[in-house]
Amino acid sequence: LTLMAKAHERDGDIDLMGERLALAVEVSDSAPEESLRYARFLTEQGRDQVAISVLEDARQKAPQNLQLLQQLADIYLRARSWPQAQALVDQLRSIDTPEARQAAPTLQAAILQGQNRIEDSLAVLQAGVGDDVSEGDRQATRSVVLIVQTQIRNGKVQEARTYLDEVLTKFPDNPDLQMLDANLHALMGEMDQAEAGYRALIERFPQNDLPVRLLLGVLSANGQQDQVNEVLQAALERMPTAPNLLWIKASMLERAEDFDGAIEVYEALYASDSSNVVVANNLASLITTHREGTENIERAFSIARRLRGTEVPAFKDTYGWIEYLRGNFEEALSYLEPAAAGLSSDALAQYHLGMVYAKLGRDSDAATTLSRALDMAGDSPLPQFQQARDTLAALSPPAASGNP
Repeated sequence: LTLMAKAHERDGDIDLMGERLALAVEVSDSAPEESLRYARFLTEQGRDQVAISVLEDARQKAPQNLQLLQQLADIYLRARSWPQAQALVDQLRSIDTPEARQAAPTLQAAILQGQNRIEDSLAVLQAGVGDDVSEGDRQATRSVVLIVQTQIRNGKVQEARTYLDEVLTKFPDNPDLQMLDANLHALMGEMDQAEAGYRALIERFPQNDLPVRLLLGVLSANGQQDQVNEVLQAALERMPTAPNLLWIKASMLERAEDFDGAIEVYEALYASDSSNVVVANNLASLITTHREGTENIERAFSIARRLRGTEVPAFKDTYGWIEYLRGNFEEALSYLEPAAAGLSSDALAQYHLGMVYAKLGRDSDAATTLSRALDMAGDSPLPQFQQARDTLAALSPPAASGNP
């Protein structure tokens, strides 16, 4: 049933996907894994109350399952259901595992923050720090991180800096705190210190791509593009299949207008994990934007079918344009209108909508929308915008002039 649900998701049939996930919960007698999977689906659909019911049923069968409790806690926190969230804290405290002992104060602090009891929240977190914040004490380290994050969220950046410096003086080798230190320097605009911190972490953990990605962000913000390319290339030599680094490479190739290179990288990412919907969207979008021919259109359609029924504007734009290229103009319109509204500053999204208006004989709408796309595009060399000019010129004179 779970495999069938995934197949329906790939085919873009979200209703059937949900039905199969629900049946999987039923036949497994509310087993944790199936319940968690269905609950995630429900929350993505905005059906939190149904998700709570599914998770509570599973919780009765597996009262010490930490994932169930944490997912329930996330929903209760979003809903500001403090008594229900507090009950989960009490249940976590009754579970004698390191993970539960770490999760309980974290959840308690989140409840207090949600109630705007910031000082109480900090006191709970501080109690979890104790005298040891070494690399091996995950609970203490997590508490320090949350204290700093809480202070930052409440505008107390300098207090966060002072507190972290005090902890680092005692435990300078804790890598999580070193990462937090570099992040805080970046937040405060101290880019040289942030860069030095990330480079030290890269040297210490050469197979971890997180400090690499954060360093790339700092270098990019400083306009050090040569350094960006050098750091990324060196990281990919160490970690040639790291998805996050390949994603950055694809984005850089796309910005450099090396579209074939970007497609090649996305093809590799899709081959390694075809379930990633963002990779699927980006690959299908690049194929239909920069390659022609029926074979490429059908290839893009096979990748993007899962986007049917999506509410994400960028995904709507990709799927709607593929339907346009396949000649299904009314279907395309139902996706491209909301996509263009959601991507109001995206020239290609406006172009897509203008083209479908033209195919449907809505010349006035086509003229307005294509003109808007061209204004946004400026001097872009993409052939789509020359097509927009040609289409605009071919519209009937009253529409092209903007008259009713």
